[in-house]
Amino acid sequence: MASANDGNNSGANKLNRELLRWIQSLDLAYSIKNVKRDFANGFLVAEIMSRYYDKDISMHSYDNGIGLKVKKDNWDQLVKLFNRLPDLEPLTSKAELDAVIHCQNGAAVAFITKLYQCLTKRTIQPTVMPAALASSGASGNTNNSATSVKGRDSNEEIPPYAKTTGATLIREKMRNPEIAETSDETEVNRKVSLIQAQHEEHLQLDRLMIDTPDRYPSLRSASKATVLRGATKPVRNDDNPVLVAQHVVKEVQIKSMNEKSLEKLRVTREAKENEAMAMGITSIGGNAIGASFDGHGRGVSGNNGGELVQKRRPIDLLNEAIARKLATMGLASRLEQKGGKDKFESFLEAVHEGRHFGEDDCANVLQEVVDDSQIIAIAFLDFPREFWKFAGLVTPLLVDFDEDHSYYQAIHQILLVIGQHCVRRDGTSASLLMTEYLLSKLINIFSSNTLKRASVLQLVYAFVPETPLAHIQAIKRLREALAHDIPLFIHALSILLYMESQLDETLVDLYHYYCCIGLETPCEKLRAASLSMLIPFVTYDFNLVADLLPRLTRMATYYAWWEVKAQLVITASALLHVLINQQDSDKDFTEQIELALRIIEREFHPGAGLNVRRVGLSYVAKNLRYYQELVPLYVDVLFTLTPEMRTMMISTPSPSNNRNALEDDYHNDNQVMKNELPLRGTSGAKYELKALVTEWDSAAIVKQLFYENKTRDSVDADVLHVIQACFMQLASAPDEETRSQVAQLYDQIKNYLVLGLLDEETCGIVARLMRQVVSLTNVIDIFHHDLLIETLQKLVTKNIEDLRQQTVVKLLHEVYVIDGDHAASVSKCMTAVRAICDQSTFKLSLFSIGMEIDI
Repeated sequence: MASANDGNNSGANKLNRELLRWIQSLDLAYSIKNVKRDFANGFLVAEIMSRYYDKDISMHSYDNGIGLKVKKDNWDQLVKLFNRLPDLEPLTSKAELDAVIHCQNGAAVAFITKLYQCLTKRTIQPTVMPAALASSGASGNTNNSATSVKGRDSNEEIPPYAKTTGATLIREKMRNPEIAETSDETEVNRKVSLIQAQHEEHLQLDRLMIDTPDRYPSLRSASKATVLRGATKPVRNDDNPVLVAQHVVKEVQIKSMNEKSLEKLRVTREAKENEAMAMGITSIGGNAIGASFDGHGRGVSGNNGGELVQKRRPIDLLNEAIARKLATMGLASRLEQKGGKDKFESFLEAVHEGRHFGEDDCANVLQEVVDDSQIIAIAFLDFPREFWKFAGLVTPLLVDFDEDHSYYQAIHQILLVIGQHCVRRDGTSASLLMTEYLLSKLINIFSSNTLKRASVLQLVYAFVPETPLAHIQAIKRLREALAHDIPLFIHALSILLYMESQLDETLVDLYHYYCCIGLETPCEKLRAASLSMLIPFVTYDFNLVADLLPRLTRMATYYAWWEVKAQLVITASALLHVLINQQDSDKDFTEQIELALRIIEREFHPGAGLNVRRVGLSYVAKNLRYYQELVPLYVDVLFTLTPEMRTMMISTPSPSNNRNALEDDYHNDNQVMKNELPLRGTSGAKYELKALVTEWDSAAIVKQLFYENKTRDSVDADVLHVIQACFMQLASAPDEETRSQVAQLYDQIKNYLVLGLLDEETCGIVARLMRQVVSLTNVIDIFHHDLLIETLQKLVTKNIEDLRQQTVVKLLHEVYVIDGDHAASVSKCMTAVRAICDQSTFKLSLFSIGMEIDI
């Protein structure tokens, strides 16, 4: 059975006469037969655009296909074109474009109407349906035609037999993007079942209203009883008429103003505005800024402090900055201005197309805009509408270039400093600039590129004052912009939380609310982003995280994504570290500590993924001093890494100014020098891997390694490398307690260490370690133990060219020359060695020749 909406839908998908004449005048390659189907793939739209912007569009890059992938590709190209042209900004709505792609009723006609208005600057009057006109004409009331149309479209005026059926409703809903672009058949079936259930629920509600007199107004008005008896009249008593009070409206008195009064009012208002601007300029930059304003004709005159020069438009300031820098660099002649475009717009067009200027030259010119950003920001506050044009010109560079490109960084810096200066001048106006003109463009970049999310949100906060209330308002605007995609909004919150400099109860409650929503979702990436939000909560109020521990413990993660596991380990480690300072409180946190340790033991183990192990080693290290039960597990995981990766994580990282370059080189031979994960997090965040020696308990690591290896007959070079790193870390804080601790550690492991002197690979490591112990402690008899004497006896028998003998003799000589006590200690050791060696062999060894000791 056809529904009553079919007639309305067919009317909504028809072009009016003016649009048809316009389309036919363009001489398109294909004729229009079905409006919503013919415009769905964007090919005809691209052909229309080619008639107006033939140099900006190439038809060979568009495909006249019917597949979803083809449609998406065509429209993505069109959106880029729309973003570059400020006049076509109203055409970039994602929701409207998705409706056209999926052939929703009325979407194509609405889009073509808006396109026509943008291209021709004409306005199309809304068309009234013929049925509505007939109805209004029959009633004799032409002023209520809009009401008649609305009433005709209202569901209450549709008789039961003509209402939308379940099949029709499902067919219409299937064209929505959230269903049409879903490839999972199970998810599609679930959504269809939900639609059918909602439809049946509405039908049941209608049946409950069966006795309501107003349910069938159309049938009642046309019923036989109404025709026979006439129209229904209200019952009233004509003998006692009701007196209605009459309201008397007084005539408005208008007082005219003469030219003298108008002039006085105008001068007073301008004086107040100029005074406010002068005060703002002085408060921002002081006298130096005022002087720079004078040079460009934008500020206070030095000779006449009471007068202000007329305000300059931002686009004029931008043009002057570009021209001034190009002239300084001798490149002014290369700038081509076509079609009456400004210098700034022409320069950005040349930058985008890579014409006339090198990359370094473009970056230097854009830096000039950064230098003048304070003056430009004030101008944008005076002329806010020009910020819309400015945003439309610069955001395409943010879209088309990578995050680490110089153009992207330059435009990002320009917007960042302009936003900061606007906030200092007027925080409310700066927020309006962001929400009205910039936010929609940034949302498109945020949605399409994961790696740019953090930098995009940084721009959002740059135009907002650094207060919790202002940030809450900005988050609400972001929520409205991402109303169609709540998971993406939670991803945004997971980044914004780390940009907060001030947290109050309301702001934390907002973040915590959406964090809990994300934790309950089946999407692994969204769950990982929500888990990352728990870390700042630990610092603000650890109870917010402690209360969630039972839920995190029950979370099934055996098949979970690696970032979920890594975030669980980071969260549990952070909570354990905070609970250390709560041991003196009255509350018992034993249960919370046990749950946190259970999470770490479940996710952080030798069989875990490589990324989880690396993250766990970096973030669990700080808890080893206070939770000794983690040390054996930690050491086991540490030695599952390759020697190169383990050495990189143990050593102190060297500062790097180009982290993205390290990312790109991860798969080459220098990947072991990388101090962050090769993969980024869900929201584009990087996992920084801290140097383990600066975080862990070196004494605990050394003891655990000794206990695990003391029964072995040989020394492992990898173990010695870790022990050496621990001793080096202890040597970095040479206080009395550390000296005593180093002496005790060496005394425990000396029998294990001296075995390394017999191995060419480990001999040098042991020698350096012993030299470090001698220089750090006051231990004199470091060479006075039986196993060392026996080891030196074996080395005496080696050839004088043997590396091991040379290394040990060098060590003895360095200790010998320290002072008299150490010299006596070395001589005593050599006497003991000579006593158990063959004399001729000893004299031929380096122990006798190289030391030159008279024993």
